[in-house]
Amino acid sequence: MTTPSPTDGWSDFLALFDACPLPQVQVGPDDAILRANAALTELLGIRPERLIGGRLVVPASGESAARLSWDDGKCEARLFAAVLVATPDYRICVVQFSNVDAMEAAARQYLLRNVQHRLRNLIASVRSIFRRTAATSDSIDHLTSHFLGRLDAIARIESNLALAERHGLELHDLVMDELAAFAVRAGEQAFLEGPDIRLRTSAATTLALAFHELGNNSIKYGALGSDGGQVWVRWWSDREQAVPMLRILWEEKSSDAPPAVRRSGFGTELLTKTIPFELDGSGTIDWTPDAFKVHISLPMTKRLLHPSD
Repeated sequence: MTTPSPTDGWSDFLALFDACPLPQVQVGPDDAILRANAALTELLGIRPERLIGGRLVVPASGESAARLSWDDGKCEARLFAAVLVATPDYRICVVQFSNVDAMEAAARQYLLRNVQHRLRNLIASVRSIFRRTAATSDSIDHLTSHFLGRLDAIARIESNLALAERHGLELHDLVMDELAAFAVRAGEQAFLEGPDIRLRTSAATTLALAFHELGNNSIKYGALGSDGGQVWVRWWSDREQAVPMLRILWEEKSSDAPPAVRRSGFGTELLTKTIPFELDGSGTIDWTPDAFKVHISLPMTKRLLHPSD
């Protein structure tokens, strides 16, 4: 009788497999990787799902040099592999890099591909920002100042990507970074309140641009440009929905004068079009005689939240 695969119900086996401090993989009869434990993926610096569907070419039994590949063969590493369990349906192998050079080469290859991917995304973002800024600008000076400000917002996020990839970006820190760019300090003109929320870098980039636009517009037309004006930013999780939602409220208050009517432009497009498209959320603007409010609602899914949150 064929021994059942671990993925068919060996919960205890899987728990031991995942918790094992030695790098291990489960491979099928065709050498395709069915599962990899955390010890191996952390060693390579990649997410577990990146290895699924890759290949570990190793003899059916014994110990030998092997080749591990993933991302459709674009990334690979040379290592030693020993078969611990062998059945007609799968093999469990423990692996070890043959030397430090092989491990460093795999790490360099991963980093290079990661940089190339980020660079392509960054260029695409810059091109999109320029086109949308140009479409809402009525002069070269207006285009230049707004475009450079938006590039600065992107640069602030990019400078934190190395740390953010592993730990995510805190929503509180993201908002404060954008307000600090306008010399606005927490506890003086800005007041922030909300739980710890760690964002994915892609989501953080979109939200950073949104908060940059809100801060810039507030300096020009709203509370941050008036004496005694204040901005309150509050966020909370709404778990009464089928999908939990992150609610964000940006509220401006000024005792000097009611908020000025603001032109519809890049910031409005970010709230009403970009956020729905990229984050499946919504953004609405609410003017009252006493305040200017922006409501942002975002599904708390893996598109928004970092896995560590």
